[in-house]
Amino acid sequence: MDDHSVTLCIIDDIKSVVEGLTCMNWAEHGIRVAGTASNGEDGLDLIARLRPDLVITDIRMPRMDGLAMLRAALEHHRDCKIILVSGYADFEYAQQAVQLGAFDFVVKPFTEEEIMKAVLRAKAEIMEQRSRLDTLREMENKLRESLPVLRQEYFALLVSHRTSWEQAKPRWEFLGIDLNPKGFVVMLLEIDHFQERAAELSIREVELIRFSLLNITQETIAGHTRCVVFRAKHNRYLAVMNDCGPASAVEIAERCCKNIERYTKFTVSAGVGGRVEETSELPDSYRQAHRALAHHLFTGGNAAIMYDDVHQNGSQEPLALEYKDELLLALRSGNVSRTGSILSAISESLQNLSSGHNPDYLLVLYEELAASAIRTFYELVPYGEIQPLIQRFRAVQGTAGLPLATLQRMLLDLCTEGAALVRRSSLSEGQKVIYEAVEYIKGRLSEDITVGECAAHVHLSTSYFSSLFKKVNGVTVTQYITAERIHRAKLLLVEGAQVQEVASAVGYEERRYFSEMFKKITGQTPSEFRAGYHPDRQEEPYR
Repeated sequence: MDDHSVTLCIIDDIKSVVEGLTCMNWAEHGIRVAGTASNGEDGLDLIARLRPDLVITDIRMPRMDGLAMLRAALEHHRDCKIILVSGYADFEYAQQAVQLGAFDFVVKPFTEEEIMKAVLRAKAEIMEQRSRLDTLREMENKLRESLPVLRQEYFALLVSHRTSWEQAKPRWEFLGIDLNPKGFVVMLLEIDHFQERAAELSIREVELIRFSLLNITQETIAGHTRCVVFRAKHNRYLAVMNDCGPASAVEIAERCCKNIERYTKFTVSAGVGGRVEETSELPDSYRQAHRALAHHLFTGGNAAIMYDDVHQNGSQEPLALEYKDELLLALRSGNVSRTGSILSAISESLQNLSSGHNPDYLLVLYEELAASAIRTFYELVPYGEIQPLIQRFRAVQGTAGLPLATLQRMLLDLCTEGAALVRRSSLSEGQKVIYEAVEYIKGRLSEDITVGECAAHVHLSTSYFSSLFKKVNGVTVTQYITAERIHRAKLLLVEGAQVQEVASAVGYEERRYFSEMFKKITGQTPSEFRAGYHPDRQEEPYR
C-alpha cells in the first residue's frame, strides 16, 4: 500500500447513500474505497477482514446499529477512524458515539463537501499517526542495530568501574544481556604481530579479518558457556564469560587460539583473569586478564596464560642499569661493535632473569634505554639523517603485544644503525678519544685513578689530554671524576649501602675525606643524604 493513500469502507442500509458516497472522487485525494456493507453485522465483518483506515457508517442500521458496531470495531482495530452519519433526532446519540471513540459525525442531510471535509481531516490525522509510527520504528531499528555497540560500551564501563548488581540491573535488562548476573571470568585476546602483518592490507581486508576473528571467538566460547565478546582497542578482544562448566576458562581460551590458527592466517595470545562472583568484581578479573596477557612478552604468542599461573612478585630487582652508561658511551663514540656487545649482554641478562619480573617493568626498561639512545642521536647526528631511523623505530614501538625478543631486536637495530650514523657524522677524532677516556674512567671509579693514567690510556700527553678533555666535556678531568664518584655514591646510598662501603666503592680510602667531599658538592653529609631516603635505618657509628 502507498504510504500516502488510505482505505475507506462505507456502511449504510440505504443503497443510494452507499452508491453516492462510493462515486465521490476519492482517488484525487489518495483515498481508495476498499468495500461496502448494508448492515452492522456485515460491516463489522468487513472491518475485521479488510482493516480499513477509515469507515463512514450510518448510526441507525438493521441487525446491529452503528454504536454497537463502533464499540466492537474499536475494540479490535483502535487505529480505525470512524465517521458517523446521523439525523438531527440522533444528535445526542451521536455525541455519545464520539465519546466512545468515533472520529466525527456528519448530520443528515449532508453535502459531498461536508463528507469530504470530515474524511480529509481524518486522513490528515491518519498520516500524522503513520509518521509518528514510522519515526518510532526507525528509532527502534536504530536502537536494535546499536545494541551491540551499547553492550560493548556498557561492558567497557563494567570492567573499569565497580558497579553493584542493583546499579547494573536496569541497563543490563534494557540491553538484553544474555549472561547470568553472577559468576564471571574476563578474558583478553590480542592478535599477534597484527600491525606488522596488516600494513600492506586495505582497510576493508583488515576489518574483515577482525570481524572473522571476533566471530570465531564468540562461537568457540558460546559452545561452552554464555558470553559477551567485543572488540577492544589495540587489536584486542574482550570476553566476559559465565562459569564455564566442565571446561576451564584457560581451556576455552586455548581452544579460541587453536580455532583462530586453524581457520585464519593469524594467531592470538590470550590472558585469562580469575573467577569473580559479582558484577562489582569484574574490574578485578579484567586487571588480572591484562596482567596475564602482558606475560606474552616472554612467549611467541598463540597461547593462553591464566593469571593464577603467573609468578607474582613484589618489588623489582633492577636489571641492566649498569649497562646504560656504557651503552650511551658506545653510542657517543660511534662504536657499532661495542654497542652490539653491550645490548647482547643486556638481552642475556634479561633472558636469564625475566621469568621473575613484571613485563611492564621490562617494557619501561626498554623504553628508557630507547629514549636515552634517541636523545643521544639527536645531539650528535643532523636531524634529517637520524629522523627516518627514529620514525621507523617508533612506528613499531607503539605496537601492543610485541614479544621480548622483538623488542630486543628493535633496540639493537636502532642503536647499531644510530651508532653508525654517529660515526659517519661530525665527531672529530679528538671527541672520539675523549669518549674513550670517559669510558675508561667510568670503569675505574673505585680506584685511585690519575689524569696521567687516563692520558696514557689514549696515548696522549697529560697536558694535551687535560686541555682536550675540558674542551669536549666542559669540565676538568678531576672535576669529572669527582662528579661521577659522587653520582655513583648517591645511587649506592639510595640503595641503602653503609657510608664506609660507599666510600670504598667510589675510590675514597678515608671515610672522613669522602664525607667532606660529598658535603662540599651536595650540601649534605652522606649520612644525612642517606637518611632522607631511609629515615628509619640507623647508620653504623663512625670509628
